[in-house]
Amino acid sequence: MALSALLYRLGGWGDEGRKKFPNLPGWLFDTKARDIGCSIVSFLHMMFVIHIGAPWWAHLTSFLMMFGALTTYWDWLFGYDNYWFHGFVIGLAYFPYAIDDYHLWWIVGVRAVALAVFMGAWCAIFKNDVVEEGGRGASIPASNLLFLLK
Repeated sequence: MALSALLYRLGGWGDEGRKKFPNLPGWLFDTKARDIGCSIVSFLHMMFVIHIGAPWWAHLTSFLMMFGALTTYWDWLFGYDNYWFHGFVIGLAYFPYAIDDYHLWWIVGVRAVALAVFMGAWCAIFKNDVVEEGGRGASIPASNLLFLLK
């Protein structure tokens, strides 16, 4: 969870991060470090902590959907960064697991709502970028623990 939080924050830092930490590789401060990195961390968490058994297509599709969900805050749709919807769509990214195992439908739904509420409320409460992005990043693999309720 800490690695996801770190990657989420570093990927959001951009040029400011490159200047502040010149000894770190520049690619860490690209948004793709967040998008790819957090998707990988969450996938590995599902595989090795949650031990979810699913066919390869469910893993791959879920990974790609999470990657896509992480690329936007939906400002093009809402006119502002909508962290509530951002969290909701990240939560829905794991619906391919529910296609494989119908017992997981309710967990995918609860996870989507939980991430929406957490990310939206977290960003409404905290106004510090480090805290906001770290919390959002950590919440992604943390919410995977809901799959243990199956």
